[in-house]
Amino acid sequence: MTATCPQIAKNGCRRLCLPRTIDYMASGRFPELRFVHALTGIDETRHQLARAARRGLQHRVARGVYTDTARWTAFSPRQQYLARVLAIADTRHNRPVISHWSAAALHGLPALGGWPATVHITTAPTSTARSRGGVVKHALALGDADVVEIDGMLVTSLERTIVDIAVAATFMTAVVMADHALLVDRFARTPPLTTKAELIAAWDSRLPFKGHRRAELVLEFAETKSHTPIESVSRVNMFVIGCPRPELQVPHYDHDGFVGDPDFTWKAYRMLGEADGDRKYLDEAYRSGRTVEEVLRDEKIREDRLRALGNGMSRWRWKVARDPGLLRRHLLAAGLPMGIPWR
Repeated sequence: MTATCPQIAKNGCRRLCLPRTIDYMASGRFPELRFVHALTGIDETRHQLARAARRGLQHRVARGVYTDTARWTAFSPRQQYLARVLAIADTRHNRPVISHWSAAALHGLPALGGWPATVHITTAPTSTARSRGGVVKHALALGDADVVEIDGMLVTSLERTIVDIAVAATFMTAVVMADHALLVDRFARTPPLTTKAELIAAWDSRLPFKGHRRAELVLEFAETKSHTPIESVSRVNMFVIGCPRPELQVPHYDHDGFVGDPDFTWKAYRMLGEADGDRKYLDEAYRSGRTVEEVLRDEKIREDRLRALGNGMSRWRWKVARDPGLLRRHLLAAGLPMGIPWR
């Protein structure tokens, strides 16, 4: 399916939005949504849906859009947010360009601290329409390559979305998303979503714009070897506290062969670091058929082999990763110095 971006069409330039392979409706990631404007029978009317919502049987996703409450509560926060995005996109008179956090959700990027309650769209720079009704409008110019199509919705491209987030969000939130998009799977199971060159091209094509230096710093800081949000958050706070800059995912070997590639390696200090989120132990895909007990056993064996190579090992969880003060004390106790600026 192709479509013409309405913002660009106003300027007389017609382009075709890139087709995407993501189909959220077919994949079942959205609950079944009932759109009031699409009701055709007498068995279900706008007033009946509204009454059902007041009784708790239906959940009002957005104005004129409902779904079964039981289905809604079974969905994750991310899935609920995606449903709100679809509801807003499908009830506008003209197809909006979904952007910022809403585009990030559609592109599969992780959200630090949860998804917002509002849906974000980008309108023409000359637009005077206000943000209201759970919709936040950003009056920004869009270039020829800045809009793609996902499941019938116009969405800012992955690269443009990350640049927008780098301007509008915190440095840490933007790094988490950029790291995820750039991740190069060491097992070559999936390709990266984009490259740093493509991100820089998207940044360059938007120049000049307010916040361009802020966005540039995010793109410079982003890495291809940060596998999880907790690793990205830890690295940002390492930069804040000025601990030595670590190498990421350095492979280690002993006489029996490959041991592992810890999240962080400080070769000069013979120190390794692991930021352990719940995924390692609770995600069935990560466990590869192992029980939690088996994962813990394998991690213990791996750590013993890494220590036998003459390395110290430091581990931390989310509570430490997200707090610069706690992380500083944790790494100082492990033997790392502080106050070293990163270039």
